[in-house]
Amino acid sequence: MLEIWIEFLIMAGLIIISGTYLSRFGDVIADKTGLGQAVIGVALIAMATSLPEVVTSSTSAFLGAPNIAVGNAFGSNTFNLLILGIVDILHDNKLPLTQSLNYSHVMTGAWGILLSAIVVISIIIANFTNYSIGILGVGLDSIILIATYFLAMFLILRFEEKNPLDDNIREEVPFLKTTLKKASIGFFISAVVIVYAGVRLAVSADKIATLTGIDHTFVGSILVAAATSLPELVTAISAVKIKAYDMAAGNVLGSNIFNMSIIFFGDIFLRDGYILAEASMLHLVTASIGIIMASIFIVGLFYKSKRKFLGMGWDSIAVFIVYLLGFYLLFQLGVAI
Repeated sequence: MLEIWIEFLIMAGLIIISGTYLSRFGDVIADKTGLGQAVIGVALIAMATSLPEVVTSSTSAFLGAPNIAVGNAFGSNTFNLLILGIVDILHDNKLPLTQSLNYSHVMTGAWGILLSAIVVISIIIANFTNYSIGILGVGLDSIILIATYFLAMFLILRFEEKNPLDDNIREEVPFLKTTLKKASIGFFISAVVIVYAGVRLAVSADKIATLTGIDHTFVGSILVAAATSLPELVTAISAVKIKAYDMAAGNVLGSNIFNMSIIFFGDIFLRDGYILAEASMLHLVTASIGIIMASIFIVGLFYKSKRKFLGMGWDSIAVFIVYLLGFYLLFQLGVAI
């Protein structure tokens, strides 16, 4: 048992290190090729830091553990939103984080909620009606989900091209001096390490769930999700240090959108049935927690309160409370099953 936990922690460490370099090299590639901050924050870096989730969820589905795969996607979303609260604490300003963010993040956050709602409805329909339909081995709901994801990215990038954020702050980042060739090689090596670590992380997580008797949904939503979301945390903290707050928020919210598309890839690798038809109703708890946390952030972004308590805005405090209560509820339900 101890050996499995050691392997889990080692693989998590590899994901943290490789995920950090992956996002940095991805930033360099985007910068050298002339892509804008919208692509860097919401698209390229978000997808780069979400690669651990893709590999881990796909491997979990292939191993016949769809609940770890789905739990990883939803759990990563809630942990990512918690990152915004952490960023608020590190925010070098007397005002809350939302005071320094552009309103355009509302659109990204809203798309994340919409994608989560599609998955929630799909799970409810599958569990209460036992009805599922697929095309070429992939659930129709997963196909709708990936189509909505591409529509979301198209509209978000088009919107941000028309409403560009200030990009001057990025000139202060030292690693942007790396050449495109070195960045491409580094990106590839980091991706390979993440693929390996993600596969081993999924295998060890499945063993942990089996040996401890804790439900796969809890293991995927908490343990695996936290481990695979650490690159987003490191990237967000790095962005805060250079006062690139919009890039940090864009990365987190962009990752949440991409995380929902991961379910589609998990469905491809699931060898028997359709992933959302096999998903536990317990995921509705994690999904609801994520939707509530995202809604709180959007309200805070609109309201832009100037008050802080314990170094955070009221919205960040609310996000922390909801996450901790959800963590406790999910643990109790997971142990009881």
